[in-house]
Amino acid sequence: MRLINKAIILASGSGERFAGDIPKQFVKLAGLPIIVHTLKQFQKNNLIDEIIVTTNREHVDTVWDYVRKYNLSKVGKVLIGGKTRQESSFIGISACDDEDYVIIHDAVRPFVSQKIINDVIHATIKYNAVDTAIPSADTIIKINEEQFIDEIPNRSFLRRGQTPQGFKCKLIRQAHIKAIADGITNSTDDCSLILRMGIPVYVVEGDEQNIKITYPIDLHIADKLFQLRTSQTEGNSLEGLKDKVIIVLGGTSGIGLEVVRLAEKLGAKVEGFSRRSNPGVDVMDFDSLKNIFQYTSNKYNKIDVVINCAGDLIRKDVVYMNEKEWDYIYNVNIKSNFFITKAVISIFKKQGYGNLIFVGSSSYTRGRAGYSAYSSSKAALVNFVQAVSEELEPYNVNVNVINPGRVATPLRFRNFGKEDPRTLLDPRKVAEEILKVAVQNVTGCVFEIR
Repeated sequence: MRLINKAIILASGSGERFAGDIPKQFVKLAGLPIIVHTLKQFQKNNLIDEIIVTTNREHVDTVWDYVRKYNLSKVGKVLIGGKTRQESSFIGISACDDEDYVIIHDAVRPFVSQKIINDVIHATIKYNAVDTAIPSADTIIKINEEQFIDEIPNRSFLRRGQTPQGFKCKLIRQAHIKAIADGITNSTDDCSLILRMGIPVYVVEGDEQNIKITYPIDLHIADKLFQLRTSQTEGNSLEGLKDKVIIVLGGTSGIGLEVVRLAEKLGAKVEGFSRRSNPGVDVMDFDSLKNIFQYTSNKYNKIDVVINCAGDLIRKDVVYMNEKEWDYIYNVNIKSNFFITKAVISIFKKQGYGNLIFVGSSSYTRGRAGYSAYSSSKAALVNFVQAVSEELEPYNVNVNVINPGRVATPLRFRNFGKEDPRTLLDPRKVAEEILKVAVQNVTGCVFEIR
């Protein structure tokens, strides 16, 4: 019999500590309600079979509206939650079968990763009760009633608890029933109820970014995390590239050329274009982009992936840079990606899928003297990708950005001269990481290569 994994999302909080007009789980973050970000993470996880939401009575219809609007098809139940976290958790558990595995998660932890969800599920199947936690970077002190230090525990054994927590449903149901019988009605942690029964709880490693949005300042931190959040390519496999049709713009030099070579070696059908190719393609020429996309689509009856490696750098302080140079950098580094998206999107929509990958730069996180045009255009590219990924998600089109560090390319040599090769990334390594993203079903992600 196949194991059934159900996610219980706790969204019944009133948001008293948040001090907002609406509960914090419904406040918008990076363009979407916080709870929607959270639900999307469980929706796309292949191991989750059903999602159950517990929420305030007045917001049940709101959650169902989100389910329909954002195609959250795994949400099977939206239940009226209780007055306490413990009660809401028990309501969600009571909607599951004894043989199910339940993954309980706070709606206001929108940064939970696929790795954490997978780790919790696998560990729950093995151990029946699992918590998520991270090491404490701070020394924790215990004080007495007079405000004096009573104890300083060894930090190496201390962890900061997070969610999700995973349980065999029958076990956690029994723990809740016993707690209620013992007069415990306001526990803030399901694992504590398991421990009361003398049953061990296994701990998997969480993530520093898996923060809980509790106070108004947390929302500002979360907004910045969304802007700068990076992902890691999964595994080392490049299986799945064989027979994919891949267009590489900027494909005759540097990183783009290495992408073409590696993709061809792995059995993909690759078309590499640049101003030096035949036909020549300028990423700033919308019509020529439309023509090569249509040409490739007609030739192979599909386009699976479009990768834009084209870009440029002028290293110059603003006081010495003229308007023409500034416009050129912005056009080639950001406007061209708008043109590429506009030119290919009708083909992707018609075939029902697609994958856009843009190559940016690690300098997107902070501008430096001499790089004002370059760094700000690369920051704009990240925001462009995050926005467009949401726009195109309903059409099954993935949009991601790769931000490598310093790479040994002709572009870098022209701007910096001879450098120690040990300090630079090999463009072949960068090409490999780009193609790993091409076979992952992810969107809106920022991948950093260091």
